[in-house]
Amino acid sequence: MSAVAPGDVPAPPQASAAARAEAEEADDAAVRLSGVEVVARRGAAKTPPETELGPGEIEALGAYDIGEALDRISSAYGITEPPVVIINGRRVQNAGDYLSFPPDAMTRVELLPEQAAGLYGADPGRRVVNIVLKRSFQSRDAQLAEARPTSGGRSSFMGDVRRSAIADENMSQLGVRLTHDTSLRADERPDYLRDNPQSLGVVLKPKNTSVTGNMSVNRRLGEWQGSFSATARAQRDETVSRRGDALAGIQGRQQGLTLNAGGNGDIARWSVRAAIDGQLSSGSQEGLTDRKSNNRSVGLNLSADRPLLTLPAGRLTMDVSGRVSKTSSTNTIEGEKTERSAETADIRGGLSIPLLRAPQPGESAGRINLGGAALNLSGNLRRQSGSGGGGGVNGALMWSPHKILRLNGSWARSYDAPSDQQLFDAPFYGTPIVVFDFATGQSVEILPLLGGNPDLKGQTNERFSLGLSVGPVTPWRLSGNFSYRTSDSRDGISGLPALTPAVEAAFPERFQRDPDGRLISVDQRAINLLSSRSDTLASGLNFIVPFDGKGPPGLSTSSLRVSLNHTLQLKSVTVIRAGYPVMDHLAGDGGGSARNTLSATLDARRDKWTLNASARWRQAYRTRRDTGADGPNDLVVSDLTRIDLKLGYMFAAKPAAPAQAGEGGAPPMRISGLRLGLEIENLLDARPRARLGDGRPAPGYGRDDQDSLGRVARVTLRGRF
Repeated sequence: MSAVAPGDVPAPPQASAAARAEAEEADDAAVRLSGVEVVARRGAAKTPPETELGPGEIEALGAYDIGEALDRISSAYGITEPPVVIINGRRVQNAGDYLSFPPDAMTRVELLPEQAAGLYGADPGRRVVNIVLKRSFQSRDAQLAEARPTSGGRSSFMGDVRRSAIADENMSQLGVRLTHDTSLRADERPDYLRDNPQSLGVVLKPKNTSVTGNMSVNRRLGEWQGSFSATARAQRDETVSRRGDALAGIQGRQQGLTLNAGGNGDIARWSVRAAIDGQLSSGSQEGLTDRKSNNRSVGLNLSADRPLLTLPAGRLTMDVSGRVSKTSSTNTIEGEKTERSAETADIRGGLSIPLLRAPQPGESAGRINLGGAALNLSGNLRRQSGSGGGGGVNGALMWSPHKILRLNGSWARSYDAPSDQQLFDAPFYGTPIVVFDFATGQSVEILPLLGGNPDLKGQTNERFSLGLSVGPVTPWRLSGNFSYRTSDSRDGISGLPALTPAVEAAFPERFQRDPDGRLISVDQRAINLLSSRSDTLASGLNFIVPFDGKGPPGLSTSSLRVSLNHTLQLKSVTVIRAGYPVMDHLAGDGGGSARNTLSATLDARRDKWTLNASARWRQAYRTRRDTGADGPNDLVVSDLTRIDLKLGYMFAAKPAAPAQAGEGGAPPMRISGLRLGLEIENLLDARPRARLGDGRPAPGYGRDDQDSLGRVARVTLRGRF
């Protein structure tokens, strides 16, 4: 016998056999228990998805790999933090191993609701994305890209080759990527050189060459899944800057190797993941400051989760994780050698507590339906040698009174010590930048000093959010979300605020001027700000339209997905040091902040064509010269609209093997064919513009001052061999 939902009519035996074969090759798994056939969806997560993208929508993203596809999805759905990635409904030791796979290795992508964070050991408020892979997949892919600004003067090349394979739970990949950017000189931008004649011979964008190789292997080892990955990278850059009356060439080199080995499996009802990782890196810079650095780190990670007991509303789940690591660094600057080391230990625990259970399909409607609700609680402790400890607690409450309506709230408080990089990275000079010097009313080209700050102390953060999401509804899968977020920090670790007289008075040691008072360098390493507060409203709208109107969007051969997101900044204030006044950034103190930003994305496909467009608008804002009052020497930055466009054409695609067919009868993706792409970044050639408070043109905001590249055209060729 087979399990048939009430009201279903059994299909003919031949049709049932065909459906089972198609399910096994695509998305479902059939299991026979005591004569009863149970069909479960392959790769299903612990909770149903809030939004799902099938083969057609994945193809419309126009992505080269899964990581690029996730970036596009995150942008469309307003996900601001990197999501937690699970594979086939389960946590794996290193989800990053899968992000460089081709997107047609996926059967579907699921965005899980907010309550899934606790189910998968993540902090409340983080989104979880479930990537469901095909059972069998093999490919050898290559991509070539050439990019140039339409104003000329620079070229960028990228070449990538990779081999990928999936066989049930076994996975392997090997890849190499080469990038090369030529330099952009000031004399290749006449407008810039006219406004900055002292920059003759200076390089605006450095020459850069990098090579990256990666390999990863995942294998089933009895009841466990073992993994190993390695990434090696080498980079070299060259630039020329002016220091006083002389030009100085700067050459930099960096090399690094990252290794990760581990496994995941089940022990006494615990789902366990363990791994060891290591990193070796070295870097050097010759020119203004001769420096060399060597860094070494090793870490041990352990995490586990299990259901503790079954409540009327569902399973109460506990998760624990821990990490111990040791980092050491050696820095040599102008012949002076410094050695540092740090040991860090972290431990985290969380509970996911179901409070209400929503009615399941097929259940009688005799009881009062309050929907589903869950509570997530977690806490962590951190100990770091040399910089004390840290820790925090957070919680989130989620309630879904209806299957299309979800409400959530979260609160978190934490104390975080500075990272090893923030403390110990060797100082170095970055690429020259043009800034407006309020003290002189002139624009100047400066050398920013970057790196670590050993004087940093820990920061305390408190965050609160309330959110509402609705949908998907209608055949267009219309969905929307609305959220309110606040953030308070004490001794927050941040970059230097805008270079106003008030900021220079608070941090005079950060500004370097020549005998004539001309600003020549600014120390932009991280600092502690006494306190800050921000309040934000965010909203979003998404829908998918099938062009031909036949069936659900995931099964249509043509579709269009549109996403709209809006952010309204309600409050943004900072106190930089004790005894200094509150800086209202929305009013323009200490660096202005735009009150409104809008973004829109569009992903469309029709036959062999794909179109991807992104638009972002930022409202104008003011930066005051003097805190607390508008003045004629303020900097008023105009609003800015940027549009990026990508058009792709698939010349041909080989017929897909049954194992590579789409989900549930959907047409197979044609990402495997030869694909030609044309990308236009900054289609309108928009550049940051500004004027002074009395209407005069603002120095440092000429056509090429803040953005020397402008519109960039890129041609890509992708293929499978």
